[in-house]
Amino acid sequence: MSESAALEEPRSMIRAVTKAYSSCLIVVFALLPAYLIAYLLDFQDPSLKFENHPFHEIAIAAATIEVLFITYVTSRCYQSSGEPLLRWLTLGFLGFVLIYALYGAFTGMAHRNIWLFLLYGPASRLVMAVLLFVGLLSFDKNLTASKKGQKDRAGGAEP
Repeated sequence: MSESAALEEPRSMIRAVTKAYSSCLIVVFALLPAYLIAYLLDFQDPSLKFENHPFHEIAIAAATIEVLFITYVTSRCYQSSGEPLLRWLTLGFLGFVLIYALYGAFTGMAHRNIWLFLLYGPASRLVMAVLLFVGLLSFDKNLTASKKGQKDRAGGAEP
């Protein structure tokens, strides 16, 4: 038995074990929501209600701040590269933040006017999804005209 064959056998075994482990993780994470739903159906009393509007408002505020930071970083990346995908990512995140902030603002009014509360969560996700889809359609396009013009004036025109 040669040295390379001796080294190849443990590598293939490790690769097989790693592949099996990653497949098991994918299955576990895919079934986790179903397990949690089944747990709630079996052990949760439907008459119990838990409402904590301040916690929900804090969670939405934290998510809004995080997405604002992501929007800022994406915008700076777009300003430096001019890539169209980054423009649409920036617009998608910004649209999400603007609409999702209203969702958080109307949390306290959920008892009086449920539609003010329910409308803005899905609407913010829809705006982001549409703009990200448009960004995917523009993926791998040339730089925007403004960035090309700046590079031409700077003497760094692309071939």
